[in-house]
Amino acid sequence: MNRKKAATCILGGILLISTLLGCSSTGNNAEESSQETNTQTVSEAVETEAETTEGEQEETTGTTEDGEKLIFGFANNNDIYPYCAKFRTYLKEAAEREGFEVLVTDAKGDVAVQNGNIDNFIVQGASVVSGISMDLDGSIPAVEAAKNAGIPYISFLASVRDEGNYDAYIYVGSENYDAGYLQGEYLCKVLPENAQILYLTDRPSDQQYVDRKEGLLAALADREDIEIVSEMNSQNKKDLGMSITEDWLQVYDEIQCIVGQNDDSVIGAIEALKAAGRLEGVITVGLDGSEDALALIQAGEMTMSVLQDAKGQAEAGVEILKQIRDGVDPATIEDIFVPFQAVTVENVVDYLE
Repeated sequence: MNRKKAATCILGGILLISTLLGCSSTGNNAEESSQETNTQTVSEAVETEAETTEGEQEETTGTTEDGEKLIFGFANNNDIYPYCAKFRTYLKEAAEREGFEVLVTDAKGDVAVQNGNIDNFIVQGASVVSGISMDLDGSIPAVEAAKNAGIPYISFLASVRDEGNYDAYIYVGSENYDAGYLQGEYLCKVLPENAQILYLTDRPSDQQYVDRKEGLLAALADREDIEIVSEMNSQNKKDLGMSITEDWLQVYDEIQCIVGQNDDSVIGAIEALKAAGRLEGVITVGLDGSEDALALIQAGEMTMSVLQDAKGQAEAGVEILKQIRDGVDPATIEDIFVPFQAVTVENVVDYLE
């Protein structure tokens, strides 16, 4: 990211998991991730900034210091994606608990619709606009609209190229590079010699998926015997993950490993493998840590997923809203990164709700 806050990866939880997994790769990005930055972690973001005197209770209010109601607009990427739907629910509930007026829309995967949603929020008098940006370049008009209106833009989960050159652009999410890196570290440990990977990807124009792939490849660099032999865009859809895997089953006599940039596509792949009677022994690795994925890990059908903390990210976003409500200059508010977590059968019970 080309941020004024020089944001780099927050790897506290990831470094611990890496040690437990025992994979030894330490690429340049991992080294940069350990450097001191002025980027907030989620735990820092949720610390109370002011203490009340004894006997006082701090009133929860969604109004600014000027007495105006803070209106918050969130343009979701696509409610059909389990993670996006879960994040939307957490964010709306957390913001409303603080007394903010919340406007929520579903772009259904169309960046032009999402940009229009942002424009409509501004017309409706939003104090802050936000979205799960779905396109590195396509979401720039949304940031420009916020800039022209003089209001902050919060980008959740995925970044926008050059942040639209706007000082009041704030990122909340997780370092997607780290998610791919965690997948790769795990595979370094469990894959046999000369293993072949079948890779289910998503939109190449979406920076989060670009970063996830880069992280995966960086972690696999220490195992030159491992090869990605096929890469197919499953569009984060279970049915496409299933149909692609059905095609792979016709091509490959042996499937050793299927990795996805999300959980749904890998869940579809698992269904195809089960239907063909070929799931046993196949290492399946997803990303997001959805409820369905965690259930499959517990059942021994999915090998591993990298959990993205929707609730933690939503709460971090609301902490930023509270800072804006309290009169903090948005240009000085730091990005917040919530670490990913590797989930396997050994620790899945810790993440089941």
